Amino acid sequence: MKNYSAEDLMVIYQQKSPELAFLAFEELYRRFSAKVFSFLLKKCKNQADAEDLLQKVFIKVHESKHLYQDKYKFEQWVFVIARTSLLDHFRANKRYVARVEKLAQRPDEAETVVSAADYGPDLDLKRLDEDQREMLEMKYIDQLSYQEMARLFNKSEGSLRKMVSRLVINFRKGEV
Repeated sequence: MKNYSAEDLMVIYQQKSPELAFLAFEELYRRFSAKVFSFLLKKCKNQADAEDLLQKVFIKVHESKHLYQDKYKFEQWVFVIARTSLLDHFRANKRYVARVEKLAQRPDEAETVVSAADYGPDLDLKRLDEDQREMLEMKYIDQLSYQEMARLFNKSEGSLRKMVSRLVINFRKGEV
């Protein structure tokens, strides 16, 4: 696969057997992941975010492979996806920060389903461990369903409902 151009590899990835498609995708990832990662890291200045975004970019490459046309350079196409993913990341982060700031300033006028009592007047999410914080953020800020969260946490919907419920109750009591 090393002798093929990126455009040829993408055509193979689109049209050939699963074994050849896997090899083609693997080669595309090998060739372009470092460049895309460098671009993402330079723009977002956070290694963990850049790593997450890199994975999202190549997931989008996979999901959009049927849209690729070999008249375009693959490198340009993948960087358009990277730029779009980066912009989405910044927009989502900006919305998240704005929501948290709004809740912190005026919890009684919050836009989300979370009341001041759920988080307490000072929104001190630092008291939570990473998983707990992520759970509350997904549920109340990102407004994901329990079904979506179950897939992300690899847990049942029922257990997540209980975990979130207990977390909110304990948070209201000030025990978290």
